[in-house]
Amino acid sequence: MSKTMIVEAVGKHTATIIFSHGLGDTAAGWYPLARSLAAKPQFSHIKFVLPTAPTQPVTLNGGMRSTSWFDIKSLTPGGPDPEDEQGLLASVRTIQGLISKETDAGIPASRVVVGGFSQGAVIALLTGSTSEFKLGGLISLSGFLALSNKIKSMQVDHAPKYPVFWGHGTGDQVVRYSWGKMSVEKLREIGWKNIQFESYEGMPHSFCDEEQDDLEKWIGTVLPAQ
Repeated sequence: MSKTMIVEAVGKHTATIIFSHGLGDTAAGWYPLARSLAAKPQFSHIKFVLPTAPTQPVTLNGGMRSTSWFDIKSLTPGGPDPEDEQGLLASVRTIQGLISKETDAGIPASRVVVGGFSQGAVIALLTGSTSEFKLGGLISLSGFLALSNKIKSMQVDHAPKYPVFWGHGTGDQVVRYSWGKMSVEKLREIGWKNIQFESYEGMPHSFCDEEQDDLEKWIGTVLPAQ
């Protein structure tokens, strides 16, 4: 894995957010947000861990090499192209390793939130679904549910209890809004009851101030200062 960027807690470190970027990006793309959040008094106890995906060929991009958590063959949900299960689970193991580092350092898994944007959100959801760690919650920004036909059999018993923040723009032309809604509906079908799904009118495949405000309120609820 390439460089992981860290934003240390300003105060006493009692919680961690591990957040993964989207296709073609790096940890640096989300570093400014992590720094701005860490600087807020209500989040002074939170450390931010921002991994960077490996560089590999991406079928959707004509085989061009790019930072990518897994190969994408199609952006059509339920399409004929198989998902890159091997790549998905390899990235899950990467995030599991980062969680382990936090718990080894004394942070309870219940004080660790895993999240991401787009591809990074996919990995966050899959990590939460399958991890033996009982995490504090999950964040999906403009994401979707991978391996949806297998997820019920793959998920651990505690996964459906997670609080989840899911933000999605109605104008998203990359990970379509309808795909996000379908993913949330699938999770609810298999028992996930605590998903906060927020829609942002006209927002493309991006992040906006309103979404940040909603996310900050959610973080304050699931990772309060101790």
